[in-house]
Amino acid sequence: MNKLLLAGLSVALVTLGACNKTPTTEEAAVEALNTATETLAKFRTCAEENVLADITSYSSDFGDTTLEQAAWFEANGKLDGVTTTESGLQYRVNKSSKLKSNTPAPEQTVRVNYHGLYLNGEKFDSSYDRGQDIEFPLNRVIKGWTEGVGLMKPCDAWTFYIPSDLAYGPNGREGSIPPATPLVFHIQLLGVR
Repeated sequence: MNKLLLAGLSVALVTLGACNKTPTTEEAAVEALNTATETLAKFRTCAEENVLADITSYSSDFGDTTLEQAAWFEANGKLDGVTTTESGLQYRVNKSSKLKSNTPAPEQTVRVNYHGLYLNGEKFDSSYDRGQDIEFPLNRVIKGWTEGVGLMKPCDAWTFYIPSDLAYGPNGREGSIPPATPLVFHIQLLGVR
């Protein structure tokens, strides 16, 4: 390993707290890098004891579901605990992470559990029901998920209220989501890589 690379790696490892002193050998640098990698994995993954087993921790208040989409989002945005972003995405924090972690970038892969509903509370999909979380690149899903999950830290469990233009838009998703349909998702972010 050349000395310049070893020096740069040493500074990074000391900065990350993976080692207390600058590694002086290649072996010490590799060991410190392995320690940093393990630490980073813990930093970006929700521990099993913090993973929600079901959706009982999530908000089930859907307000007046007879309202048209714009009126429903206006009323929902006024509820205590609901935050509305500039794009119109709304969310409620059901469980906050205690991890000191960064939020995922759009090009990163995330692992989540989710429960998808229409505004009337009817479920259309659920990894919770299947007992199997899913993993995907964050920038390869609907806009509401990319934005919302991008605000979360591992172990956070939030409810997202997604207007149709941030979901599947005017065309919907053939066979499962009707056109111009707003969606609700209960999501727990389990990990980022």
